[in-house]
Amino acid sequence: MATRPGGVNGGVLATLPARGRGDTVRHRIAGSTRARAEVPGEVIDQAIDQGFTTSLERIASGVVGTEEQKLTVVRQLANEMLDSVTAAISLAYTDHLEAEVVEDQRVRNALAVALLAGRETSTVTRCSGFEVAASYSVLAVHFPSGPDDRSDTFVTQMDVRRMIRNIRAALDRHGSVRALSRLDVRGGVILIPSAETRDLDTLLAVLSAAAGVDVTATCAEAPPAKVPETVDQLCELLDLVQRIQRPPGLFRFADLAVEYQLTRPSAVRRHLDAILNPLDDHPILMETLCTHLENNLNRRRTARQLSVHMNTIDYRLKSIRKLTGFDPSSADGLWYLQSALVVRKANYQEK
Repeated sequence: MATRPGGVNGGVLATLPARGRGDTVRHRIAGSTRARAEVPGEVIDQAIDQGFTTSLERIASGVVGTEEQKLTVVRQLANEMLDSVTAAISLAYTDHLEAEVVEDQRVRNALAVALLAGRETSTVTRCSGFEVAASYSVLAVHFPSGPDDRSDTFVTQMDVRRMIRNIRAALDRHGSVRALSRLDVRGGVILIPSAETRDLDTLLAVLSAAAGVDVTATCAEAPPAKVPETVDQLCELLDLVQRIQRPPGLFRFADLAVEYQLTRPSAVRRHLDAILNPLDDHPILMETLCTHLENNLNRRRTARQLSVHMNTIDYRLKSIRKLTGFDPSSADGLWYLQSALVVRKANYQEK
């Protein structure tokens, strides 16, 4: 907006990007330069305002005609200047910021891929300046499917991309500015530097709100070299959480240590699974057992949920004891029946 030598009108009009595509392109380039130099947007806005004031005063002083004619010319030029300059510079800033976001995410993706594969990260960090943390909070996350269980539709894919953007933005807002993620329609992995990790349970609630779905996750701490091994273990735990139908939330190995061990391949697992075989031909008894355990052995609540009398619940529990040999009302019998249900719900196929 600065004037050039050559007279009032000549100087000012030489700088007005009013009519040509070339002028708009030049201002886009100028805006990109200012954006790369990290000139604050408010400084640019102030410069434009000052430039407009100076330019319009000079134009008005050089226009010949009545005051009304001068006002018409100045108003027309002002509109053209405003449209051209502000639009061009705003677009330039937007393009630059979007390019920075894309580049930042490209670097994060490359580093995440290297860490998850157990590969050397020095090439990525040397070229980008992005540092590898000494330790990470590793989260394996799962997104629930749509109501029709079709996660591959076009609309759902668009929703998932938006959801992933929201999750990454929430991570940045949460203070995890160096968080890495590899996410898709089913879920994925998030790596948060331990030094930037806050309350993970609160963070999962924040991510669920940002995603618009109830996210389920498993978590553990790991140094960079142990990330691949830790992710494999967390994915196994996440698979177990889904198989035994736990509600959405954040789970650690300590939360499911017994269930995790019970579902490891062993003769014990096969024995526990066989405990419930006598109930396979009695689905009502199996339903009663599951409901009773879910209601924390509250007979009244179980009876109400199954729409039967409490005496009927007592009769069914006795039948379960006769068929399986384990009494649901005793501590030992209850432990075996609960363990058997964990194994049965996990439903792993023996290799």
